[in-house]
Amino acid sequence: MKELEYMTPYSLDNLITKIVQEGYTKDNFCLYTKEYETTATPSLTCFLERYPEVSDDDDEVYPDYVEQNELELFFYGDQFMDVLRSALNQKPNATVDELISGLNYYLENDAFITFS
Repeated sequence: MKELEYMTPYSLDNLITKIVQEGYTKDNFCLYTKEYETTATPSLTCFLERYPEVSDDDDEVYPDYVEQNELELFFYGDQFMDVLRSALNQKPNATVDELISGLNYYLENDAFITFS
């Protein structure tokens, strides 16, 4: 399985498609965006990069690429992957739009979406 590339722009729908089609399971990344976003959309441009580190003063220290490009944290990788896994466990053939709905539900409710 090919690794996802850090510091590379992905549209959210393309990223989700790659993850689902390739069976990607790692969550050792964060999703960052150019501007603070509160809603996931298919065309949202995301960048993968490492998690921020915590300094001795309990401040989050973001990776250099994030700082240099003024990116904003959108999703922690473990949360992002948990949302996708939860949705796919309920509905194995979920569409990208349904998975994005699951992400938005999580952003709004801090809970997983339930498909009926």
